[in-house]
Amino acid sequence: MDDMSEPEAEDAVAAHGAPREGVSRTVLIVSVVAALLLAGVAGLAIGWKVEQQRVKDDLSNIRPIGTVTAVTDDSLTLKLVTSGGNRTYVLTKDTTIAGGDGSELAEGSTVLIRSWRGSGGKLEAKQIVVLPDPEAPADG
Repeated sequence: MDDMSEPEAEDAVAAHGAPREGVSRTVLIVSVVAALLLAGVAGLAIGWKVEQQRVKDDLSNIRPIGTVTAVTDDSLTLKLVTSGGNRTYVLTKDTTIAGGDGSELAEGSTVLIRSWRGSGGKLEAKQIVVLPDPEAPADG
């Protein structure tokens, strides 16, 4: 026979804790940690792609510096140092050459296209700066 009465048995169950319904504390903690890790990895991947696109956009808009590979009356072709590859610019009557008349534009010279714009699929140089030859002795 049972020595406890029914109310005493209920008090004993309440004192030791009745089984709770729902998720255990361990499962809850593991789920939260897993969700945080997943969100961190997703955030890292998204940040990586955004930064990669920003750098690509910056390189395409950087002021071009390059070595002149060809010069004609109406165009200038550069081997770019800043973003790689070659690029040809249209020279117009509005194109200015900083500190000169254009005679400085020779194959092998280094130039900065300070201002340019795209027009009809072509790049039009607005202002060109001829940079000094880094190997030439300095005046002094």
